[in-house]
Amino acid sequence: MAKGTLMRIDLRTINSLCKTGARLAMAAAFAGIWACSTMSAASAGVLERIAETGQLTAGTRADARPFAMMRPDGVIEGFSIDLLEIIREELEETLGRPVDLQLEVVTAADRLDRIESGELDIVCGITTPTWEREEQVDFTIPFFRDGTRVLSYRETVESGIGIDYMRIGVVAGTITRDIVADDLPTSEIQTFSDMESAMAAMEAGEVDGIANIGVVLLGMAQRAEPRRSVVLLPRTAPLGTEALACVVPEDDSAWRDMVNRTLVSLYQGIGDYRGRYVEVYERWFGRNGALVYPLDRSTRDYLGEVNIWAQ
Repeated sequence: MAKGTLMRIDLRTINSLCKTGARLAMAAAFAGIWACSTMSAASAGVLERIAETGQLTAGTRADARPFAMMRPDGVIEGFSIDLLEIIREELEETLGRPVDLQLEVVTAADRLDRIESGELDIVCGITTPTWEREEQVDFTIPFFRDGTRVLSYRETVESGIGIDYMRIGVVAGTITRDIVADDLPTSEIQTFSDMESAMAAMEAGEVDGIANIGVVLLGMAQRAEPRRSVVLLPRTAPLGTEALACVVPEDDSAWRDMVNRTLVSLYQGIGDYRGRYVEVYERWFGRNGALVYPLDRSTRDYLGEVNIWAQ
């Protein structure tokens, strides 16, 4: 092969390589831009994401009457759902665009994981803040407070079984289990996936009682077997006090602050038993509500004092 031919081949090869290199460089650049964009979207806060999508994805239990319960037609309603609807309204006001509320049913076992993964923006139900849970998620200010008790059939109590030696059913993954274990160390604790399963076990005689906050237990008592009287134990002071708060993603201050501002605004007038919080409370816990559970003075004062921000 002639020297000139070899030179032409080399030049063509070099030119081809240069073009290939340019294409590779451009592809790498686009890949970098795509990666940065993806990382930015993944790390975007809840408010930014809702501003873009117009959807608030919220989790709630479906077995915690009257905080959240599923109707026969599949619609979830309850006290917590009304709170989420108020948050949705505030989002529309803040973002200046329509926002839809997408509800997802969660369990005590998966609610925190689904917040941490980014699948859910918020969970409002019957979740109690703890320092251990704070390592995984963040919490808003409380929206409810109640005492932990044990629901049992009167016939069981009258048979002579004391609360200290009962077989007590609790839902797995709840702080209720820890409270029962600490306050009733000689009791036998059995865990269940949900309150419905725990209640069924009590009806079948597999456990002597079930534990949760009092208002949830009264909701379960409404569906107890007819002609079987129930009692809440202890009869005086509860085993412990649980504050309920919404769960939000960790380290998203803008989103947590917006929810907190909404709740603080909701509590206006609560000291005089008036305002929107009292209206929502009465709808579900009032005389004509799903469960009669009057707003007592201590809870009223407690919620009225959670606003720690200067005006």
